Amino acid sequence: MSDTRMASFSHGRLIKLICMVLPMLWLAPVLAGAASTEDEIAALKAQKSDAIFKVQDIVNQPVTHLKRTPGMVGVAEYNFWFDPGAITPDFDHVDVRTSQDLQYQSYQYVTSPQNPGEVFLGSELEFNPQTKYFYTDRSLPKKKLTEAEMEEINQLYRIIGHCNDQLYDLEHPDPPLTKIQKWITAHKPAVATAVGILLVILVIIRKRRAPEFEN
Repeated sequence: MSDTRMASFSHGRLIKLICMVLPMLWLAPVLAGAASTEDEIAALKAQKSDAIFKVQDIVNQPVTHLKRTPGMVGVAEYNFWFDPGAITPDFDHVDVRTSQDLQYQSYQYVTSPQNPGEVFLGSELEFNPQTKYFYTDRSLPKKKLTEAEMEEINQLYRIIGHCNDQLYDLEHPDPPLTKIQKWITAHKPAVATAVGILLVILVIIRKRRAPEFEN
């Protein structure tokens, strides 16, 4: 095979290689995102569930149950402990310490028809509209939380909020073109280098092929 034909053959292979590499360069962020999104979603859901379980454990701690006796005085009776429903906390910003309601502390004992024959220590109880969302048994009053416990709930709420934000972004992805643009912007040096190399190769090929056309 002549040198001219060898050069033409090599140039043709290089051009084919470039045509293969360019689409891969542009599609890399899309393919990489598709491969990792499912794992990211699973990890975030697991992290969120763990934080929720920890909040529930803190909020639903057992309270002291006492038997009501005929001579017991200072007992306040509530028709029920909690209204239906609950607000969804602003997980990213709320501070549950500011919404702690200690209304029960005005009484030595409190009770409700939901708990016949029982009373609870008013000083041991609280209500908090910012934790009510996680009450699992509304037939019982809730234990008064310490400052440290409320601070821990605040931290767990931030985790839940972060997971919610990340899950929304992953489950509502950008269009492919937007994703490609963002990936290119985030990897400008690498993309510029790759494109530069390919352009140099193209220039070299054109210079080497020029004499063939002249002949």
